[in-house]
Amino acid sequence: MLKLTDVHRVLSQPAADKTLSIYAQVDPSLFENQGRTPGWRIWLKNSLRDLKAAHEDPAAAELIARAEQFFATLRPECKAVAAFFTPGAEEVLRLQVPIVQPECHFGRPSVASLLWLLDEYEPYVVALVDSEKVRFFVANLGRAGLGGTRYNEVREYDFPPKYLPATGRGEGGYTQGGNNRDAFEATISDHTRRFYRQVAEQCGNLLEETGAKRILLGGIDTSAHAVQGLMHDTVRKAVIAVVPTQMHLSDQAVWDHLMPHALEHERAHECALVDEVVDLAKAGGRGALGIATVLACLKNKQVELLLVPWPLAEPELQVNLPELAMAAGARIELIAGAAAERVLQEGGLAARLFYGIPEAAPAAPFKGAA
Repeated sequence: MLKLTDVHRVLSQPAADKTLSIYAQVDPSLFENQGRTPGWRIWLKNSLRDLKAAHEDPAAAELIARAEQFFATLRPECKAVAAFFTPGAEEVLRLQVPIVQPECHFGRPSVASLLWLLDEYEPYVVALVDSEKVRFFVANLGRAGLGGTRYNEVREYDFPPKYLPATGRGEGGYTQGGNNRDAFEATISDHTRRFYRQVAEQCGNLLEETGAKRILLGGIDTSAHAVQGLMHDTVRKAVIAVVPTQMHLSDQAVWDHLMPHALEHERAHECALVDEVVDLAKAGGRGALGIATVLACLKNKQVELLLVPWPLAEPELQVNLPELAMAAGARIELIAGAAAERVLQEGGLAARLFYGIPEAAPAAPFKGAA
């Protein structure tokens, strides 16, 4: 499973200034990869040949030879491969989700695509619940894992038999009636409510244990909404959607069904961030727009949140920007869709700052001036 520590490890490899970075879309299910010679092998051969012609550094030729040897024996069992070769080490990451575009680069490690995957496929806590059981799992990078099941134990209780008949008596001119079936149903409802409360508490515990920030509820609609209503306010805010889902599906099939809702929420979240930063910048507050302005703010360590449209059109900026942001202590949000289009219209980069950009103060008038 890809983690941010993997990105830091790639950046800190020995002789990282001479890194051959390769992102290959090796998914065997893609149409272009189903020929006798898969399309990704053709792309890789051409890219490495062009890269070798563009660099005269002997280290580049050596790394290209190592990469060719590695990929010649690769039998893909994943959707993409990210490989980083240096003169003294190598790091290979097998990814279970597709990358946006293949890439081949020599120089500083190109880790922007890894940051995109970490941002796009953040961990989600998923709970499928009905009145009898709940299934939990945590989805990360397009894969479902860390699952568990809990049952409502009300069916295992040995309730005493209800032999008394229905009763009715008049007191004070009012008639009271009822039967033991009502009492039994009330007992079942109490146990079900207790079960839902336990599910709500477990969702909060999973958020803390896994570091996830979002929850998706599925299963029976009424049960999922009941659980949501019993959550603590801080946990309830993490619920992004309640989606009716068939309980018999496997964890991975459930996540494939829920993923479009997660991506829709991600796009809406990005649009809200961009709107906020653009409004701050145009109001003269804690916002910055444009490549030159944002790079200057990064240099001054003013940037709290960096909004980057993905993929970037400039290859060198795509390679260098993540390291600049990490060195400045800024959080990176790689955005797509309508949010990315607006950032491109506003200058190519956007940032929310720790403090505003001070404007030049007006010159004080000379003493005695009219």
